[in-house]
Amino acid sequence: MTPTSLIVVADRGGIKAYRVNQTPTRGASLQLVQAFDITDAHGRYDDKLTDQAGRFPVADGNGRHANAIAERTQIETETDRRICKQLAEHITEVVKREAADGWSFAAPASIHATVTDLLPVPLQTRVVEHVKSDLVKIEPAKLSSHFRSLQPL
Repeated sequence: MTPTSLIVVADRGGIKAYRVNQTPTRGASLQLVQAFDITDAHGRYDDKLTDQAGRFPVADGNGRHANAIAERTQIETETDRRICKQLAEHITEVVKREAADGWSFAAPASIHATVTDLLPVPLQTRVVEHVKSDLVKIEPAKLSSHFRSLQPL
């Protein structure tokens, strides 16, 4: 089995990459080598989309007008696609720079497959372990317990 030399954890808000340093007495220790936040993932759509043109007035039956949300799902889908693409680009950059042979990847199940599919095939084949869980906010000392490849035999 190829040893993990890098752990990348991601969620819709960003990524964190940790170099794995094996110590003979304490097992694996993790050192943060990259942290990146994606600004598109934070905030509300109303704060980002301020142009009132193009919104369709809809009467609610009481004579009041409300804005239709018919285009909202397209905006959310496009935003999700862009976020996953940015995550894949940053992961590719970090893995090419830091990982020697194998690396492990963790992301929530909702984006894990999409991000993995957007990675270049040579990077996909070097993944030692996939974890479908949101581990970005886990402190580094507890992070290694979520990866079987870092557990002592």
